Amino acid sequence: MPTFPRRPLGPVSASVVTAAAALVLPLAAPAVSSVAADRTTPQRSVAQRQWADARCGAPASEPVRNGKPMTVRVPPTRPFTVGRIPASAWSRPASSDPTWQLSFYGLDWMKPLAKRAFDDRQDAQLAALVAQADKFYVQHPDRGSNALGWDEGTSLRRLHVLTCLSIVTGDPRLTSRMATEVRLLFGPRYYGPPNHPVHNHGLMANVNIRAAGEIVGREDWVRAAEARMRREAGMAFTKAGTSYEQSAWYHLVNTMMWRSAGERMAKGAPADPAVRAILAQTERSMAVGRWLTEPDGDLVQIGDTPRNPGWKPVGRERPGVFRDNEAGIAVGRWSWTDPKTTYYTVRYGPARFAHGHPDKGGVTWSARGTRVLVGPGYYGYDWRNSYAAYARQAHSHNVAWPTRGRANPRATAAVRSASTKGRTHTWRVLDREHGVAHTRDVRVDHPSATLTVSDTYPRRTALRQSWHLDPGWRLVTRRPRNLVFRDHAGRTLRLVTDGAVVDISRGRTRPVAGWNYPSAGSRIPAYEITTGGTGTVRTTFTVR
Repeated sequence: MPTFPRRPLGPVSASVVTAAAALVLPLAAPAVSSVAADRTTPQRSVAQRQWADARCGAPASEPVRNGKPMTVRVPPTRPFTVGRIPASAWSRPASSDPTWQLSFYGLDWMKPLAKRAFDDRQDAQLAALVAQADKFYVQHPDRGSNALGWDEGTSLRRLHVLTCLSIVTGDPRLTSRMATEVRLLFGPRYYGPPNHPVHNHGLMANVNIRAAGEIVGREDWVRAAEARMRREAGMAFTKAGTSYEQSAWYHLVNTMMWRSAGERMAKGAPADPAVRAILAQTERSMAVGRWLTEPDGDLVQIGDTPRNPGWKPVGRERPGVFRDNEAGIAVGRWSWTDPKTTYYTVRYGPARFAHGHPDKGGVTWSARGTRVLVGPGYYGYDWRNSYAAYARQAHSHNVAWPTRGRANPRATAAVRSASTKGRTHTWRVLDREHGVAHTRDVRVDHPSATLTVSDTYPRRTALRQSWHLDPGWRLVTRRPRNLVFRDHAGRTLRLVTDGAVVDISRGRTRPVAGWNYPSAGSRIPAYEITTGGTGTVRTTFTVR
């Protein structure tokens, strides 16, 4: 029985459809091309190439034989059988998990089955998959809302599945179903202008529309998708090249997708200035991606970011600081070749957006070849899950807050001053995130492997600081204002505060505290230290 893992595909869009004018695609009659003219009998070599080019994925590990039921498992729900899915399964889904629904309604589970059936020449099973896809639209038609699999995020994935099925079957029924998805993705639910900011979902929609048009000979789809990509490319990144989505991982995702889109468009229009601009833009964003890679080679965990590999330096980088005020990120490092160099980030700038976290003034820090202060990472998008919700809380980051005051999710933060020359860097960040003036002073000293952070609120204001250590550290000494940790390599970390150590948590479940998320659905206990005081509190970390 094939089992399909719950993958971090991204959240189901829950945006409210506004009454603003939508971009409407005129659905002209299909343009018949030499590729589309013989869609009912796809040549196997051509289909294999198109499948790979469309990135439809690997075949199922287990055979799918003609005459045998195709039983599918999408954890954590019970298995179901292709061709026997009742209408009630669509109207009353077995799970409320957004990631599960994205896979189930997006028909993502069909692609491995289709590839295996095609490879093994099991044509009856391919026909059954097409019939099931077609039946979805009969049992569960679009009602014009985001509910139950008709949001843009699920639609764009379902369109990709239909494209993949069309590659290996050439079934003409699929084209009309693809047109349903294309209409949705050119309507007000589209995640992009004019109703929404540019987002990776919009780019995925355009890429998938373009691919669908190429396979079934709809040149109007191809032209419209490319035109929208040309218009939106300049709004996906800051002038310095940082994605607006406030996540190291999604910065890489956006960069790779825009790069791929630009390269494909360049094959047909190499001299197009808009295409050249996309390629130049992604060169800048690739450089930013290298800054977002820690000395250990993995991404810094900012925003929704698992502990995934980052991008290696190419030899042109120079030690120093990358600062992008539009994105609200500063990164410092003293070497690109020494794995033991000091590395740090400071967050500030615009309000939280997309895959960002409430981390204004937040820091991460690595020294002497090890991570010290880290972000929580990415667990999932089901906010009813206490572990997923924890990553979106301010205290799960290395930040400060007053004990009285409500956080404003639209608050911004600004760098008041910075000194980034020499062996010591300093930053002063101002915000009013909790309705109270707050100043954070950050001092990073490379030679001594020391980080000092001071937080100042108005006099007599009680405050707290949250600190999150990499899971590799273990507590060995505890005093009221002094903690000592040790890692597996024998390095020691000393925390000293002029306030008080208020709390130490590690792997707490009620309430959730002291966790790091290296990948979706995965959690590792890690120390969460809370320090506090009144007015101003200074805390210093030193690695030996």
